[in-house]
Amino acid sequence: MSSSDFSQADQGETRVGRANPDPIILRGQEAWARLRQELAWEDWLAVGEALRLGRHLAMLEARTNEPSGKRYQAIYGDWLRQNGFDEIDKGDRSRLFDCLENLSAIHGWRQTLPLNQRVRLNHPNSIWRNWQKSKTTVDTRPSPTAKYKDEIVRLEDENSRLRRAGDELFLPQDTATDIARLLADRLLRLTPSKARQILELLPELYAKRSAETPHDKARPRARSPEGQCRSAPYADDGEAPPCPQR
Repeated sequence: MSSSDFSQADQGETRVGRANPDPIILRGQEAWARLRQELAWEDWLAVGEALRLGRHLAMLEARTNEPSGKRYQAIYGDWLRQNGFDEIDKGDRSRLFDCLENLSAIHGWRQTLPLNQRVRLNHPNSIWRNWQKSKTTVDTRPSPTAKYKDEIVRLEDENSRLRRAGDELFLPQDTATDIARLLADRLLRLTPSKARQILELLPELYAKRSAETPHDKARPRARSPEGQCRSAPYADDGEAPPCPQR
């Protein structure tokens, strides 16, 4: 650290409080000067980028991950004064940060507005208020198209499960709840008596399958025209023993 640095430190000035030649801050200063004469949304964005950089520098100096705390507030306040942004209303700064966090969505929304409204809405408060109003309307009244797309996604996910065969019906990462829910959905499509019969047969069939050898389990099972299944090697042999009824 140079002697001038020690001198500034003795005066209580923070490192981020000194004049910063960063082009982002310079553009913000120029935009703020223009905003004092005439409001323009593009200038507010330039000011916002400068404020965001200053906030980041203040957080680094304060050694915090959040823009809060006495040390951070003191450092950021010094930075605002040193760079000429201290005259910006605190509420305007807060709303401007909100806009920056949602800039992509706000930009898309502004593109849907007539030119005269885009020109008129040129302040962070009016931008945020009107965007929130439009967003609330969309969120509380989902369009039929949005509902239709959600249903398609749900059905595609269900169909992908149904297309799995044999041991691939369930994946290792599937939870017991997921598997039980899928089985319950299938059983609901059957008659109540058949569903009860399946539930009664499951323990017995599970015990038999657990006792089979790996060779027995590997043998494919084909369904017969009568609704019963037989081992594939006997698919054309009427004398083949049937598999348990489903």
